[in-house]
Amino acid sequence: MTATPLRFQQGDTLSIRNEQGQVALWSVIDRKRRGYLLQPHGGGDARTWSDDEIDTVYGARRLTHHPCNAEGLPKAIAEALEKTWEFWPEEVRREAERRETYVRMVDAVRNQHPTLMGAYAAAAETVFDAHHDQWRREDTEFAARLDAEWRRSPSSASRRSKILNRPNPYTVRAWYGVWSRHGRDIRLLIPHYHRRGARQARYAREDGDRPDTYKLMRQAVEAWYLGMPRRRKNYAYRRYVDLCCEQGVPAVSDRTFRVFIRDNYTERQEYERRFGRRAAWLKFGIFERRNPPERPLEEVEVDHCLIDLVVVHAESGRPLGRPWLTALIDRATRMIVGAHLSFEAPSYASLQRAVGHALWKKDLSGVDDIDRDWPCHGVPEWLICDNGKEFRSQSLQTSGRMLDIGIVNLPVKMPWLKGAIERVFQTIGVQVFSHEEGTTLSRTLDLYDPVARARLSLEEVRQRILKWIVDDYHHHVHDTLRCTPYERWRELTELYPVRPVPDFDHIVRLTGETFFRRISNIGIQYEGLLYADRGKLEPLLARRGGLEKDWEIRYDPYDLGEIWLLDDDRGEWLMIPCVDQSVSRGISKYQHKIHRALARRSLPKDAPVTIADLEASRALAEQTADELQTTKSKVRSAVRAARYEADGSYFTPLEGQPPMPVREPQAPAVDKAPPKQDVAPTPPPAIDLDADIAALVAQWSEPKR
Repeated sequence: MTATPLRFQQGDTLSIRNEQGQVALWSVIDRKRRGYLLQPHGGGDARTWSDDEIDTVYGARRLTHHPCNAEGLPKAIAEALEKTWEFWPEEVRREAERRETYVRMVDAVRNQHPTLMGAYAAAAETVFDAHHDQWRREDTEFAARLDAEWRRSPSSASRRSKILNRPNPYTVRAWYGVWSRHGRDIRLLIPHYHRRGARQARYAREDGDRPDTYKLMRQAVEAWYLGMPRRRKNYAYRRYVDLCCEQGVPAVSDRTFRVFIRDNYTERQEYERRFGRRAAWLKFGIFERRNPPERPLEEVEVDHCLIDLVVVHAESGRPLGRPWLTALIDRATRMIVGAHLSFEAPSYASLQRAVGHALWKKDLSGVDDIDRDWPCHGVPEWLICDNGKEFRSQSLQTSGRMLDIGIVNLPVKMPWLKGAIERVFQTIGVQVFSHEEGTTLSRTLDLYDPVARARLSLEEVRQRILKWIVDDYHHHVHDTLRCTPYERWRELTELYPVRPVPDFDHIVRLTGETFFRRISNIGIQYEGLLYADRGKLEPLLARRGGLEKDWEIRYDPYDLGEIWLLDDDRGEWLMIPCVDQSVSRGISKYQHKIHRALARRSLPKDAPVTIADLEASRALAEQTADELQTTKSKVRSAVRAARYEADGSYFTPLEGQPPMPVREPQAPAVDKAPPKQDVAPTPPPAIDLDADIAALVAQWSEPKR
């Protein structure tokens, strides 16, 4: 295809960038047949560039045309051409436009006069007579507008209207000469008001540590203006004058002091000195909006939220406090893929239940008052979370490696990086909890006591959240998606099927809590419990290095009745049951720690805790927890008791899920305990479950939020 020739004038400059990014400047010497003769700046042989070559670099956006001789431009003119027309103030642009009127009039009348000076004089007279009335009105209006604006600033002086005079013909000649020789760009007529004033410092600058007025100005600004608490500029100026008097250095005026601050410190620097680098970054930084992922479950956000609703005991109606909600949301479809609601403080136990709920198919067939399905399940590619203890735990990292899930811990104090889940929590608070009795949103104790007005039990709250998620949120048009999350999920899963979990048992085995233990001759010991299976453990010990190896073991935080040991040679998990099922089956890790703490309090120092002691403390703990929830006690005590009774049930039933182990109340078994040898019987002290739970929560699992 034949290139369309481009028109350049003799003396123009072409900036041509090669494929490696290097830029070369060429001057246009002359037009040749089907091309241009170009001379490189800085010396060198001229060569002819064909129209096709010029068209190629022009189409590749590697050619920039400067309608002037950039090599011989004066510095002032080069600076004017480097800046865009809009950069200059309004009064400067107005003056350039008037000068352009004069020089274009010279072009119009130059053939009518025998000399150029005659044309310059005629242009000056003709243009001034035709436009001076209009230009005088414009100057008066502009000066009045500036005066009104500057009066709002006490430190600014009023502006008088500029006196408009006819330009001298020699002045018109100077304008026309620069304009015609360097490309006839209107920016060549910019008045150089910005170059007015002295270019040298008024006061001497001293070397080294010897003080001068500029050093003292900077010292006063940084010590008495940029610090906290914030002070006014006039206060810093007075301290600066005092410093100058002490050092015998001349002081500048207050206006010069303020100009020094304006020219040497940006607003961001001032804010950073007062509030810190992070605060300045948040206020002045630019944060780019990223596009949502293309595939479902490509990026899943997870977080905890203390819900804004006080719940009550299902039977007694006793206020218990506010439970925690853990949720996972898919960024691509905005579907909530899993959740968990309980009084369990944010820990790996609640996180494991929420992740397990997200991985498997939900069974809502037996749930009343639910009209739609919840189709979300599958293994995510990336799990986006913050820096909570449970999100940085070895258990989650191990689960991520086994399920091929990337764990991304976001920087601290940046909740907007997982804004989807934060927004969902806010929406639930407004659309679900704010309409119920017991809400803590926008309430004060003087007008509304959420504890006294609480009416809903934990199961009723779970039912309301479930209905909102399945029937409302998933089928409401999302502003970002322009469709409902349910529709987007169906659309994307048709294109990108989700990755399944190997089987249901893997949910607990691959997401359970992790610890490492050696196998002893009696089995595996963990938290005072013994796990043993002779047929499975003996072959492991018989292997080379089996006695010295730390085996990877996982367990369900809500059921210590069994553990899973990883046989890394065969690549399979081995289930090892607890020897004492009466104190482990259906017992959570939190409950077991309380049982052991209660048992230790009833025994002499350094005495071993037996199974009989654990059975007795379990019965006492269950009885005390029930009393704390049904009788009048502090709400904080009731919350801890409710956490003790958490059974680890999933947010909704899962397809193929085996029934949760049922814990039956144990009768006190103190009488069945074997007598301690050579130890005087000591009556058990008074048991205060509230104090024990508080100590355990503070030392073990309750995060500081």
